[in-house]
Amino acid sequence: MGYLNIASIRLCTESEGPGKRLAVWVQGCERRCPGCCNPEMQAIKKNIIVDTDDFINMISRTGVLDEIEGLSFIGGEPMLQAEGLGDVAEWAHANGITVLVFTGYLIEELRYLNNDSVNKLLEHTDILVDGPYIQELSDLERDWVGSGNQRVLFLTDAYSPGIEYKNHEHKMEVMVSDKDILINGWPY
Repeated sequence: MGYLNIASIRLCTESEGPGKRLAVWVQGCERRCPGCCNPEMQAIKKNIIVDTDDFINMISRTGVLDEIEGLSFIGGEPMLQAEGLGDVAEWAHANGITVLVFTGYLIEELRYLNNDSVNKLLEHTDILVDGPYIQELSDLERDWVGSGNQRVLFLTDAYSPGIEYKNHEHKMEVMVSDKDILINGWPY
């Protein structure tokens, strides 16, 4: 059993990876990329602490599994919470759900760490978008990739290379409630 420090969740989005996905933004990032679209998620601070078992149960109970094909882990920096996200990713794979992870680190850096939690998360990741966001290299060709230096690595055969070019555009989604207006995707 692990924990997650969550900044935000979308139960169903089509702008954070291929198909319909449940997206989880985690709190905390040490990379601090200039121009980051989520600067409020960079601070290493307590936000919404969730037990991974409770999080998995929430996903199961919401009925969202009937609507989504995968999970997307975004940040903040997901690798700072690899222990908890690894547990969720392992469960997802056991239930036929794909996993996409966005990280500011290169896969070579992550593998060099030889960290059990990071290795577990990578083992249960289908697509890894790696590398820091570089504002001057903004990428508008790939659907859900921020900058041209970032690589889309297919760690399993769940998706075929090129899927990131399916629409040749970034989507933006807006959700309005009585308390908030939530925007995700790329509002260019």
